[in-house]
Amino acid sequence: MLEEDVSVLDSLSEVLQRMDGVEYSGAIMDHPLTRKTILRVKTNANKLKAVDAVKKAVQELKEISIELRRELGEL
Repeated sequence: MLEEDVSVLDSLSEVLQRMDGVEYSGAIMDHPLTRKTILRVKTNANKLKAVDAVKKAVQELKEISIELRRELGEL
């Protein structure tokens, strides 16, 4: 992913790591000057495809974000 802050991918990686079928997930910044970040996901192909895991994790992260905004609005 180009031009994306690595912290977004760190959060996505944490959601992925909790999923059944995901064996490994990690995010790294290739180089600070290029701002290129990499998300690596390894799954058990018999349980879950990596692309499906990422799609599901993005949706879950959106839901977490909505909930966080709602709770912050109540403060």
